Amino acid sequence: MKKLIAGLVVVVCMFPVFASAQTISECRDRQKLTEMAMEVRDRVSSGESEDSLLMWAGSIEAPGLQAAAYKAIEAYTFQHAPGSVSQVVTVMGYMCSKTYRP
Repeated sequence: MKKLIAGLVVVVCMFPVFASAQTISECRDRQKLTEMAMEVRDRVSSGESEDSLLMWAGSIEAPGLQAAAYKAIEAYTFQHAPGSVSQVVTVMGYMCSKTYRP
């Protein structure tokens, strides 16, 4: 019985670690982040409002990807446009990972 309880405690304690590792892998998906950055860039270029983009970002369920989307919106709605999509994606990846690691 003690072994069963000890096993359950280990599983319960390790679950956040496994869940975090899975979500951090979303942050390493440069293709996904690049697509998000390009979508934001294109939507801003077509004249979509920042409020509309913020609502779109707010609808993203994964907290890290949501933080990355907000960062892309910030980059493309700021007065000075970013140098390249690659630069935006790098910052998006950082913000995404930071969401899962305080």
